[in-house]
Amino acid sequence: MGKFLFYDIDGTLMGKSKQITEKTKWAIEQAQRNGHKAFLCTGRAPTSISDDLKEIPFDGIVCSAGGFVIVNNEFIFENFMNQYVLSEVMTLFINNHILFTLESKDALYQTPGVNEFFMQRQQLDFKNNLELARFFEIRRANENRKPIKDFNILKTGITKVCFIAPAKQDFQRCVPFLEEFFNIVIFSKAEDDFINGEIILKHCTKADGIIKVVNHFHGQMKDTIGFGDSMNDYQMLEEVNIGVVYENAPQHLKDLGQYYFTDPDQDGIYKVMKEMQLISD
Repeated sequence: MGKFLFYDIDGTLMGKSKQITEKTKWAIEQAQRNGHKAFLCTGRAPTSISDDLKEIPFDGIVCSAGGFVIVNNEFIFENFMNQYVLSEVMTLFINNHILFTLESKDALYQTPGVNEFFMQRQQLDFKNNLELARFFEIRRANENRKPIKDFNILKTGITKVCFIAPAKQDFQRCVPFLEEFFNIVIFSKAEDDFINGEIILKHCTKADGIIKVVNHFHGQMKDTIGFGDSMNDYQMLEEVNIGVVYENAPQHLKDLGQYYFTDPDQDGIYKVMKEMQLISD
């Protein structure tokens, strides 16, 4: 039985160039030819999976950090927030001046100010914050982005909420109310004067999505390998049998690794897959 390989995208498959190197593409397809199965395992919503990623014949996708699981182009799992909880979150964020994006199966709903924030921060912050850069790219990309006024809570399910608090203290006031229902993932750095991140339903993480994939194929968790670089990969790397972590990841994440990869733009994933003997030239 081959291995189940789960790859985060931003900071793992893609570095600052926001492109997958040709050697990394080759490595993934070679691993599949060697009998392994390869999956994206990402915080991105289904509508945010870009065309260059779709060109690689992945066996499936865990997206929205576990909110959706796709195998062979079919959704085998969808999980949405309770409407009453979501309503409370939206009210809490609005009252505390927090910008946010609601992720659904088919669209992203943004509050006013999200795009303006990214434009103002572009030059200052993006080169050191890959997740922030990703959300700016989403604004410009050919995606189904809609204003929050078009969102109908009674008709559209939401699986994850991304947020930006221009003032740190505004978000910190919200934390006690969020912790009961959500895992809170922070992407910004301690020295930043803002906080950006996402809230993910408890018991619906990348790890939970991986378990659903493995069960779908009647596999075993001992055959799982996860590749990640940031704290929204923590549950994934904690759950899989072998963790492969970016060498410059937070130490808390690196502690979960058995292997480490270098800069994705310098073929880091290709090199570590070769080291692990998943592929050979």
